[in-house]
Amino acid sequence: MIFANYDIVDDSYYLFTCAELKAREIEFLEESKIEKMLKSQGMGEFIAALRDTVYSKYINNMGKYSGFEYIVVSEYKDMVNFLNERLRPGHKAVWNLLFLEQNLHNLKVIIKSIIMDVSLENLFIPILYSYRVLKDAAADKNYKEILPEDADVLRFGMEIKDTQKNYRFFELELEKFYLQRIFKTIKALGSRMLLAYFRHAIDILNIRNICRTKYLAEDLGFDYFLHKNGFIPKKTMMEFEGESLNFFTQEMERTDYADIVIKGTQALSSEGTLSSFNKSEDLFYIDFFDSVKYSVSNIEKIFRFFLMKKIELNNLSVIFTGVSYGIESEKIKSKVRI
Repeated sequence: MIFANYDIVDDSYYLFTCAELKAREIEFLEESKIEKMLKSQGMGEFIAALRDTVYSKYINNMGKYSGFEYIVVSEYKDMVNFLNERLRPGHKAVWNLLFLEQNLHNLKVIIKSIIMDVSLENLFIPILYSYRVLKDAAADKNYKEILPEDADVLRFGMEIKDTQKNYRFFELELEKFYLQRIFKTIKALGSRMLLAYFRHAIDILNIRNICRTKYLAEDLGFDYFLHKNGFIPKKTMMEFEGESLNFFTQEMERTDYADIVIKGTQALSSEGTLSSFNKSEDLFYIDFFDSVKYSVSNIEKIFRFFLMKKIELNNLSVIFTGVSYGIESEKIKSKVRI
């Protein structure tokens, strides 16, 4: 896989922060510890293996809340607090990039709860805001406690919520608006590498959506779910609307996303799941940010550390779920990056 040279420039403002994160790299789990969790025969063995990690401090509270999700959300909150204390004011948009999927999920949950007039707090992921803060902001149209980009999306969602009767189409409209808004925010950061990361994420999202739609033979026009601002133009992606899934994947194998497409469609065909897309996407991003580890202090290096932490948490969550349901270790292993 070949990535562009982004000429990452060191920033002395982040010298202490990057030194701190360098020391924290020992937190990342060794392969042997992950393998031990994978081979756990039940929750008892998994918890025993977890005690030998940086996440042991959460074990006593896992039962009170929702299992491994408690650890994930706690770690997310720690990430936000760390970034809030150390990032330049103009760099705090990195939050939106790091928690892109979770923020969008929360915005959808809030507006859906208003449309349905029910509480959906159990679906909410409290990271940047609490459920109540975000819902009150949307309901009262008072966005002073919300980041400008999130306020714009909530405002847009509230304006169109009564114009689209099909909730899925409403979600797709909201998603398009959100990703276009975040593109502008990330572009303003001035980091070519972080902007490229976002554009790769758009490409992979488009590829995944096309594969899902074709595999399920859904009668859904591509224009509903394809996004702009990827490296592969939306216009190019639209040209595959009338083509077969096999033809589309063959064409995508000519791109940087070949490994994601090959493994993703194989799993989709054999297991009917898109989980392999997630694993391959994680590996793609790890490769993408590989050159950053040779730099000293910059926003890209900080972002890379927390992206790696998010990937690890996601993998552990998958293992936790697999072990709790008694799934064979080899099947769990196929879905995670070690």
